[in-house]
Amino acid sequence: MQSENSLVWRGANIHYRRSGRGPALLLLKSEDSLPADPDFLAALSQDFDVVVPDHPGFGRSASPEWLKGIGDAAYFYLDFLAQLNLKQVHVVGCSLGGWLAAEIAIRDCGRLASLNLIAPFGVRRKGVPFGDIFLWTPEENLRNRFFDQAHAERFLAAALAQTPEQATAHLKDRYTTARLGWNPRFHNPELERWLHRIDRPLHLIWGDSDQVVPAAVAETWRERLPQTRLTIVERCGHLPQIEQPKATADRIKAFIIEVAP
Repeated sequence: MQSENSLVWRGANIHYRRSGRGPALLLLKSEDSLPADPDFLAALSQDFDVVVPDHPGFGRSASPEWLKGIGDAAYFYLDFLAQLNLKQVHVVGCSLGGWLAAEIAIRDCGRLASLNLIAPFGVRRKGVPFGDIFLWTPEENLRNRFFDQAHAERFLAAALAQTPEQATAHLKDRYTTARLGWNPRFHNPELERWLHRIDRPLHLIWGDSDQVVPAAVAETWRERLPQTRLTIVERCGHLPQIEQPKATADRIKAFIIEVAP
């Protein structure tokens, strides 16, 4: 059963959802404002106590003045884990959430048990540009995230039926995404230099047809962290957790079972 929760941190109300039982799992969402796939959440919640925050500045969470960059969000999450007294946490981060997970880990892995990063931003590879989601039209943003265009059609139809409140929430998410990833564009040069500080098992999951963060970027992560596991999901775009939710959850659970202390 899912519960709706909130906490106040440095004057900002932060909303989060919690479901399932078992070891703690922190799910850090992507920047695209798309709802978490219910099958993906259900599969994870069968085996884990899943905590899904709305990042500061996103969704139902406040947009705090102290959020100036990706580092501020990372330090917030270290305090968030302490506030909830979560330890040995398995982190699953999607896109922007994957970048956030890495920024958290290079600062302090003390409360972390493992990391599963799904097509994370944050690190570049020479000659492999990111898709520029700020230049794409709303339709291009959706279509370029999926291999199976049926998913894009579904979300495009939902976008046409948005209420004014939903449209405003989407603009809020876009604004915060720009605050975190505008310049430098969706990466942090310091992150790559400090990836060696991640001393927890790391699993990368990438769609083979990702047009937002191409799968070739994974090689930079593996060069810096040679023990990193890489799973390529065939016939899949930037959002394996939506296009292939159960298979993606199964791969995450298998990795955690293998590496869990």
